[in-house]
Amino acid sequence: FLDAYHAARSAAYPGVLQSLALAARSLPKSQLQDPLQELCAKVQRGSQPRVAELYTLRSLFSGLPLALSKLQVAHVRALSRVLFLTPRLPAFLLRHRLRSHVLEIRHLDRALVRLGVAELSEEELRAACYLRGLNSTHLGAAECRAWLEQWLGLSCKLQASEASLLANSMVLLSLNYVGAKQ
Repeated sequence: FLDAYHAARSAAYPGVLQSLALAARSLPKSQLQDPLQELCAKVQRGSQPRVAELYTLRSLFSGLPLALSKLQVAHVRALSRVLFLTPRLPAFLLRHRLRSHVLEIRHLDRALVRLGVAELSEEELRAACYLRGLNSTHLGAAECRAWLEQWLGLSCKLQASEASLLANSMVLLSLNYVGAKQ
């Protein structure tokens, strides 16, 4: 069942990437417009971005056009499908629910850092990765742990105003993760 659910989730990934690429083109010429366009192209070519690359772009995700409250409706709908939220609501409700869910994941991430990833059982580890967008059903515990530590390295550095980056990172960090492409 997890594979089937993930197939439904991953069907929204191209929409998220396309929306990000469109938003990158609409940014005013700045030092960050080109890196965001390059990041989108890199992911579309099948590479996985590094957390450091995402972190350098964080300021873009707290203002126009990439803050959760400013995203295009198609982008919000695609992100909602990634989080298994119904996309058939008015835009203001979608944005509110998306923000609420992403911030809840962020709070869970901070608690998980305090607990320690090493304390998780293999089942809990897989569930934690799956919640954050990674299809962990075909990964070993070491691969799940490595990905989750990478995710936590980004999540715990972000502010609540950068929730859009966290939501988009569910796609960016999991889409081309080696071994998860089943």
